[in-house]
Amino acid sequence: MASDLKLFVVDTGPLITLAVAQSLDYLLFVDADVIVPDAVLHEATFDAARLGAQDIIAWMKDHRHHVEIAPTRAYQVFDAARASIPNLREPDLGERAAVEVIEEPDRLSGDERGVLLCEETAVLRRVVVRDRSRIVELSTLDFLNILEAERRIQSAEQVFELAGKAGRTPSRTEKWSTHDEATRAAIRGLVGRRGTEPERT
Repeated sequence: MASDLKLFVVDTGPLITLAVAQSLDYLLFVDADVIVPDAVLHEATFDAARLGAQDIIAWMKDHRHHVEIAPTRAYQVFDAARASIPNLREPDLGERAAVEVIEEPDRLSGDERGVLLCEETAVLRRVVVRDRSRIVELSTLDFLNILEAERRIQSAEQVFELAGKAGRTPSRTEKWSTHDEATRAAIRGLVGRRGTEPERT
């Protein structure tokens, strides 16, 4: 049976924090389709020496059948422009690509809900065509706290400690409290369901 939850990783913060804490698999602990816009992946990995970049690349390759890299027009145009401007940078590229993916007409159907996993960005503010009542923004800390509350992981704080030891100062942004209780209950129920939980090697 297809999942009725889609998890959109809409900025680089969650990827980097989870990568350096060796916890990217937590994204698969949820019974959800996991979607990463192509531009967000690019921003997290274009500099191979960047903290977490190699771990993200390796993880995406290992789980290419479980994680969708969503193609976008925003990234296609940017990538084409780099042919003549190799050092081109667009600060809001990932956010624009994320909005493009979320607004695709077939992304949410029936009773599906979307969780936007993000840190400092407010992607939902830019979404125009999508039914906003079906989309919830969560930070990395929110997501980990839900997994801990549902006894899916041992400790959210431990992930942050591991990230800190690796040289990352992860954002402690929290978006959970901005949602009403009915929304929180629904998301807890969806996130609490078991996903693939790959075996750790």
